[in-house]
Amino acid sequence: MNHYTQLKEFERVRIYEGLKRGLSLKMIGDEIGRDKSSVSREISRNSDQFGYLYPRDAQKRTDMRKARHGSKINRNPALKAYVMEGVKEKWSPSVIAGRWSLEHPEQSLCAEAIYQFAYHDQNKHLMLWAQFFRAKKKRGHIRKSPKPVGGIPHRISVHNRPAEIGTRESFGHCEADLIFTKGSQAANVLTAVERKSRMIFLSKHESKQSAPIVASLKYMIGNIAKSCTFDNGKEFTEHHTLGILTYFCDPGAPWQKGGIENANNIIRRDVPFDMDPKSITQEYLDAAAYKMNNRPRKILGFLTPQEVFTKCVEQEKEQSRMKSAMPDVEAETVFYQKSLFVALHA
Repeated sequence: MNHYTQLKEFERVRIYEGLKRGLSLKMIGDEIGRDKSSVSREISRNSDQFGYLYPRDAQKRTDMRKARHGSKINRNPALKAYVMEGVKEKWSPSVIAGRWSLEHPEQSLCAEAIYQFAYHDQNKHLMLWAQFFRAKKKRGHIRKSPKPVGGIPHRISVHNRPAEIGTRESFGHCEADLIFTKGSQAANVLTAVERKSRMIFLSKHESKQSAPIVASLKYMIGNIAKSCTFDNGKEFTEHHTLGILTYFCDPGAPWQKGGIENANNIIRRDVPFDMDPKSITQEYLDAAAYKMNNRPRKILGFLTPQEVFTKCVEQEKEQSRMKSAMPDVEAETVFYQKSLFVALHA
């Protein structure tokens, strides 16, 4: 047996549009899956001297009529007793509403109705709010911390990163991370990768202090980097001192910097997790990076990262030379216009 449910706002939108199109009540009812009598009652209840109200206004008028009849919970003694018992058992409003709706599909209930019931002036003496998880005396929104994620200043989300960086078509866009080995949460290896060439850079550190880590990163990629993407580790707090564009992934979303994640998998062949941190020297890392950067990669058409990197650097230098050699077109245009003016008025 189908039970009647009240019209929703989207259905009122369809009724409003149907009337504008000149459809009959039956045609409108067929479109929204309602009987024409339901459509007729809706139009009668929510019309003024100019005709049927805008859907939002019709919804507001309906809500006001419902409010005058009091709380849905107050009007139903069995429901009220069920809610009171659920609150007493420290069930959350969403659990109470969900269980009631499961047991009484003909009388659905939502958590918001329970909150409104609990915080209504006439029910405050019941102190139902004290049984809720947060036990807030007054309703309100949970304030989000104004601090940046991870306490990182000047943080820009990876969602604001230009799309061209994601395509790997542009050179000079890097990603960086830290990897650790077993037995130490301080000693680490700073890893960085240039996205287009897959060129890998490594640096040994004894702590996660941001200043020396960012200084090393600047030394490794400072000459070629246009941007760098990080996770939200405190070790990158000083990112703004790099002097390039920096972006940060969402918390718990390492795939947003997939370049360095893939590079770290390759690096782990030479710097496995169970490796003794004391045996990891900068000389060892330099040799490992040299080996990795001179290994042909299928994704690079079987060129090596070093070969692609060198070619990109040469192209960047050539473009820079061409740009510096090009005349200032705007300045020449202004000079030409001035010369022409003088010649015409001589």
